[in-house]
Amino acid sequence: MNLTLRQLRAFAAVAETGSFTAAASSLHLTQSALSVLVRELEREMGVLLFDRHTRRVQLSEAGREFQPSVQRLLADLAGAVAGVTDLRDKKKGVLRLAAPQLMACTLMPRVIAAYRERHPDVDVRLADTLPEHLLSGVLSGEVELAVGQDVAVDSAIERRTLFRDRHWLICPPDHPFARRRKVRWHELEPYTFIAPTRDFRQRVLPELDAQARGFMMRPTTQEVSYMTTALGMVASGLGLTVCPTYSASLVRAHGLQMVRLDQPDFHREVCIYGASKRSLSPAAASFVELLEGFVRKPGLGG
Repeated sequence: MNLTLRQLRAFAAVAETGSFTAAASSLHLTQSALSVLVRELEREMGVLLFDRHTRRVQLSEAGREFQPSVQRLLADLAGAVAGVTDLRDKKKGVLRLAAPQLMACTLMPRVIAAYRERHPDVDVRLADTLPEHLLSGVLSGEVELAVGQDVAVDSAIERRTLFRDRHWLICPPDHPFARRRKVRWHELEPYTFIAPTRDFRQRVLPELDAQARGFMMRPTTQEVSYMTTALGMVASGLGLTVCPTYSASLVRAHGLQMVRLDQPDFHREVCIYGASKRSLSPAAASFVELLEGFVRKPGLGG
């Protein structure tokens, strides 16, 4: 049996109006075209669905039995189409994101707030995670996008660079460095250095000169897992640390000072990650577009 949507809509319109003329008008068809659709449907099903009289059309017994199923089918189809259209137009849906803890408490809330202003019915859910676990949610399908600093990926993950971000020296406001325009890495040697992540030293060492590499590998250098821990330690006078530009709001909240680090400048790429074999949902695609525009604006660190 090969029923078509046009045939079912023609049947439903005639059943509702009790008239081929009125049904044809509601469907923007000629009466003859509508009659053809109904006859084709009846021929396909092998029964008459209407009793035709000179002045009126009534459902046959088979038509009365068939009508509720057709109404449900057309209603379900209309609902499904409306749901997909809402997703396309970002009127509803759920968007799941992952970001490292530092980015999750600084940059991402601002971007999510801007996104919700544009698409208030999209439910954006942010998972904060350790950097080494950033991609696990993408691989498992628990999140659609991950945003964070550059990490190695394989063919299952698609990576695109969002921006390059400078790292700054963080010190208390009464520290001698706080009044400087810039500080060189080797000048940090007399002070306790607090590495803000477990892999920070491995990443920065190749870019430092021999003197700076030496003090960075001292036993007195401390490593922590979270930037908030490093900032708390600096605020208590326990050492100095570094952080990216986008964390400026958190640095200010701790009452600390950001000073440019020089010779060398140390940058890291911030990237967007997604599953390479899955296309982005309309909500995710629009979020990426907004995020890319957001980071191009001046005052990223604000």
